[in-house]
Amino acid sequence: MGIGPEPVGIDGYGQVAGTEKRTTQRQLYKMAIDGAIIATGYAEILLNRAIHKHGAGHEVSYPGTAYGLPCIDAWTGVEVKKLADLPPLLGAVRGRIKEEYTYENAFAAGEAVLYSAEIVEALKYLDGTDPYEDKRPYTGFVGDPILRKLGIAFVDDTIPAAAVFVGKAKDPKALVRLVRECQEKGMLIIATFDIIQQLQDNGYRFDEGNHYGLDVMLYPVGEFTQAIHGASFATRAALAFAGIKRGDRKALYEYLHKRPRVFVVQLGPLDDIKVAAEFGVLFMGSPTITDQDIEEIPDRYVMEKDYTKILQRATELRDIKYKLTKVPIPVLYGPSFEGESIRKQDMYLEAGGTRTPALEYVRMAPAEEVEDGKTTFIGKDVDELPEGKAIPLGIFVDVYGRKMQKDFESVLERRIHQFTNFIEGGWHTGQRNLIWIRLSKNSVKQGLKLKHLGTVLHAKFHADFSGIVDRVQVTVVTDESELKKRAPAAMKAYDERDARIRGLTDEAVDTFYSCTLCQSFAPNHLCVISPERLGLCGAINWLDAKASFEIAPSGPNRPWKKGATVDEVKGQWEGVNAGVKELSRGKIERFNSYSIMEDPMTSCGCFECILAMVPEANGILIINREYPGETPIGMKFSTLAGQVGGGNQVPGFLGVGRQYITSKKFISADGGFQRVVWMPKMLKDALRDRLVERGKEVGDPDFVQKIADETVATTTDQLMEFLQKVNHPALGMNPMM
Repeated sequence: MGIGPEPVGIDGYGQVAGTEKRTTQRQLYKMAIDGAIIATGYAEILLNRAIHKHGAGHEVSYPGTAYGLPCIDAWTGVEVKKLADLPPLLGAVRGRIKEEYTYENAFAAGEAVLYSAEIVEALKYLDGTDPYEDKRPYTGFVGDPILRKLGIAFVDDTIPAAAVFVGKAKDPKALVRLVRECQEKGMLIIATFDIIQQLQDNGYRFDEGNHYGLDVMLYPVGEFTQAIHGASFATRAALAFAGIKRGDRKALYEYLHKRPRVFVVQLGPLDDIKVAAEFGVLFMGSPTITDQDIEEIPDRYVMEKDYTKILQRATELRDIKYKLTKVPIPVLYGPSFEGESIRKQDMYLEAGGTRTPALEYVRMAPAEEVEDGKTTFIGKDVDELPEGKAIPLGIFVDVYGRKMQKDFESVLERRIHQFTNFIEGGWHTGQRNLIWIRLSKNSVKQGLKLKHLGTVLHAKFHADFSGIVDRVQVTVVTDESELKKRAPAAMKAYDERDARIRGLTDEAVDTFYSCTLCQSFAPNHLCVISPERLGLCGAINWLDAKASFEIAPSGPNRPWKKGATVDEVKGQWEGVNAGVKELSRGKIERFNSYSIMEDPMTSCGCFECILAMVPEANGILIINREYPGETPIGMKFSTLAGQVGGGNQVPGFLGVGRQYITSKKFISADGGFQRVVWMPKMLKDALRDRLVERGKEVGDPDFVQKIADETVATTTDQLMEFLQKVNHPALGMNPMM
């Protein structure tokens, strides 16, 4: 094969004495090979039917991805575009299946199953509709936007691993406990076969969107060939974030063996198809753990009958590291629940939004005023409140730390949003005095109370900010009169912070910060973070990076003295160039902070938005990762992302965080904000207030009305017609090229 490890201490033929009912290694190999023969035959039949129906020239691809048929494209290096491309590939891989029952042949059979399953699933999308729309909760293919949204979480091990569940558990209750344990540890979960129905029958409500998918990082992709979507997800991570080239099998295997850390949990009786699929995943470097009696293939296909020990076995096999701190509350806690929504009919109570006053405030306090671990509750908690109640709420956190700084208050305060959303049955949006919080009926039934916010914040501030936080005390207020007394101090602090931030410009500091968080995925990429340009993931600004360095000096954020100015307009400094060259391992020698056209920042794949030059319009368009539609340059987000990512400098293209769009330093060397000619309506609406404000700052208060969106232009001709009609300023600027 040329890739993958040789099995250690495996002869493939022997059977241990006294284990006649045990499935031997040789039997596993036979099942994998027989399953591959079945799978390739099935794929061939369906492929021939599709060619007969649609024609050999019909295009074939998954929706929402820049990688066509990801497993085939990645492992063979052949970019499949039409149905006619598939028969030779399928024939070649089928021809490599040998009915000699060895590990090497089973390994090759696994590759054949990957391709066969991918072909079968891709054929379902030929008519351009969602084949799983009437087969919910099956999700089918999971597109690139989800992959990129989860990118930073995979990079920093917030999502430590991905667990693929296959088969049918002998003990459904134990299965649920195992899945919930995986969720609590922050894992991405792919459910297949009968596992999906067993979860449904035991409390998992797949009938509603906020109980599966990105909301709780649980994807019931389907049964049989649908399991390929888990393999596709991992493969695209290597292509999107690490910049591995299609066809580089050695690099692909080595990467997937390390991350994302995938493992398969095979529950219930083995059969040819399941084992063949599991050897397909093994081909990609990921082991299987089964509850069946087998002769183990060491470190590759192993046995654990005790469901309470399966996760520990997986942890050891894949060297999984967990960042999570155990939080002593009556419901589960972890990043798996960060996207969970709580609808009105599922809500026990809420605070804030437009119904009641609510705020959160972190204050740096002297040591004598902070008793570590103390939570004070003023007012009524959920056990004294009727269901459906809207209440006032104040969350006041006092922090003492020897290295704590006033500027870090807002950094910690913003994390209340994330820490609260990690609560199963907890939901939080907004910040400062514009928060909105809900608790679900089910979580309250399990014992969750508002006082547990104090427990959560104490634990998480210590865990995540141990370098600057020594003591944390929390006061939770639901009494409206008490909230009115305390609110003015918070409002005053917000105003003071805003005044400091307004003065925090690139010129006002002598230090920028690097961010190499994504180098585990994209080895040559790094972000340069300044006061007026946050990281492209949108998650780390200059104050965040400053706090991160205080917490972990050897971590991903390092301070750089800007040094002598090389080019003030383009934003280039000697000290930054030296740092960029060092941390990119010599690949990038210089970097312009304010230009998209000359030596721009690299991109890894975690970007919130992509900027792309539109030559005909003498401007740029912006596309956010949530937008799935067409753009005037003929490329969707997924296609653009495939060209921009991987740690390369690509003049004319740039990955950015969405807040950078309204920065005064936004591509200022190339004409700045008024170069924007198109963006999706959803992005324009989300940023409208800041876009209007920025337009006023540049002397064009109606500028936002001059930015086209998909409602008026999805082709270059339509865009040019619109820009000329509104007399867009980019048309009269100096040429970008």
